[in-house]
Amino acid sequence: MNNLSKLLRILVLISLLALPITACMEGSMVLILTLDTPQDKTTVSASPVTVSGTVTKTAEVKINDVVVPIKGGKFSTDLKLTEGTNVINVVAKSGKDTETKTVTITYNPSKQ
Repeated sequence: MNNLSKLLRILVLISLLALPITACMEGSMVLILTLDTPQDKTTVSASPVTVSGTVTKTAEVKINDVVVPIKGGKFSTDLKLTEGTNVINVVAKSGKDTETKTVTITYNPSKQ
């Protein structure tokens, strides 16, 4: 019984020591913003267009100044386009870190 008690104390101590280390790992990660769609300098014939991508850590993501939801590091939203050139600004902020991606696409609706 004495050995079991020692083992439990050691496991509790290790768990308590590991907790701050785990919490610090999120803070030490580098914020990386990846934009999957749409591709820069493309022409589309339909609106809205899906803007999607990922972030490597907990962040707030705004697309053209509108906050979009993030789930599991992924974000996606539909963005209504205007005919002609459209500039899409995606900004991710986490603490003091900020990452920005900008793509320009042309919306040329199908003429019927």
